[in-house]
Amino acid sequence: MIPLTRERDGNVIQASFFGDVPVERVRALMREVRDKLVSGDQGKLRFSSSRWSGVKPQLMRETRDKCAYCESHATAVSFGDVEHYRPKSVYWWLAYVYDNYLASCQICNQAYKSDNFEISGTPMPAPALSGQTTDAEITQMAASAIPDPLIAAQVRDFEVAHRRERPLNINPYIDDPTRYFAWEAIAGTGEVWLINKPRVRYARMVVDACERIYGLNRPELLERRFEKYKIYMGSVLVVQAAGIPAALKTTHEKLIASYQKEESEFSGMIRYFEDQRAAGAELPVPDFD
Repeated sequence: MIPLTRERDGNVIQASFFGDVPVERVRALMREVRDKLVSGDQGKLRFSSSRWSGVKPQLMRETRDKCAYCESHATAVSFGDVEHYRPKSVYWWLAYVYDNYLASCQICNQAYKSDNFEISGTPMPAPALSGQTTDAEITQMAASAIPDPLIAAQVRDFEVAHRRERPLNINPYIDDPTRYFAWEAIAGTGEVWLINKPRVRYARMVVDACERIYGLNRPELLERRFEKYKIYMGSVLVVQAAGIPAALKTTHEKLIASYQKEESEFSGMIRYFEDQRAAGAELPVPDFD
């Protein structure tokens, strides 16, 4: 997981996610919730996936076609998902909110995260509806219930509410994973594990939650990360070796730089090991046989 940045441009974000359209959508959801309270209907709310499926190309551009959680190439072997960071089954009023979406691989989203969400702070409040809430009151509440992605003050307020809630399964668009994440390469087993940074507040809780909810230490990732680590260490050993032609060392220095780019799989892991190497740490040497 690496920090991500949203492109906040009206030419990039679909028009149905800013202005009046999302407000009308949340207003319709509020009316449905109110009517269920009146009738005693315990059924699920009705959501239309076609309303968010069109944002996937933009989300994939922002993650460089990688899963925002595990950093695997999400579209290489599957279609990838538009993931509701806060699950719509709980945070129903955010179902059509652009700032609640990110790109995910199907394994992180469907096999692991699903509707799981853990917080350690103050819950983000739902719209205060009752069976007596009028349509006029709903119209008034809807106007301020969700953030417009093109209005900086509303986005800022949404991010403040996020930080008050302190989700443990962090959001790379708002939270900085490098604050909590460390990595451990184990040459003997051929694995790279996500671990928490020591002596960092909440780091153990965050990593434990990300491991459970996103599956970031699932066996397939441990092995795939180690394969990338082997490639990285091959270049490191060339750069560090004596008697290697300068041109070859330069080539491998460029390769190491390329492994840290946003579009490279597991670049967050490689950046961590590069920081460790710069600090004088001796990295485990894998078996290249």
